[in-house]
Amino acid sequence: MDLVYYNDDMPSATTSDCSCTQYRGNSIQKQEVTSPKWTKVLLINLSVALVFALGGLCVLGIMYVSVTVQLSTLNCETNFHGKLYFFSSDYLNWSSSRAFCVSKGADLVTITSQSEHDFLASEIKEQHWIGLNDLKTEGHWVWVNNQTLNESGVQSWHKRASGQSEPDNWRGTDPSGENCAVERYSEGHVDWFDVSCKLQKKFICEKKY
Repeated sequence: MDLVYYNDDMPSATTSDCSCTQYRGNSIQKQEVTSPKWTKVLLINLSVALVFALGGLCVLGIMYVSVTVQLSTLNCETNFHGKLYFFSSDYLNWSSSRAFCVSKGADLVTITSQSEHDFLASEIKEQHWIGLNDLKTEGHWVWVNNQTLNESGVQSWHKRASGQSEPDNWRGTDPSGENCAVERYSEGHVDWFDVSCKLQKKFICEKKY
């Protein structure tokens, strides 16, 4: 708040940016005006805070654009028997992967033949999400189009030499178990594995053309 002095006998002098002159009788006193200084300090602090806030928003914006650009530049030229496939270069969990596919007018891949499985296996070198899951009922695996494995006509679960085969619903890293499937290279060929849906993986989208 500005410090203002009143004198009934004599009018006060005009104020400057940094001080004001106050007449009291025959004496002259100079009083520093604190309010403008505090206002300047406050404005400086607000400006600094605004700069940091804008800087943070810019960083987030750059990160968002970068991820969006990467996700939008998928390999969309791969096709097989009337289907167009998208092999992601980014890593997302299963739900986010599916949401991205849907946003592009597609869905996570549904594999309906051994030849299609073999074709996809020849195209990947890392684990990729596919549209197979048992999220609704444990042990009842269905595709994103609600087809069961029997209806789709193909199964390619990994079989270990030890006899323990997939899916095994291992809960070592996720108490909720392993409810989503990936195509994964192991022991010389690509098979299906059940893994935690929360893991970050590449993914395969498909749509008909």
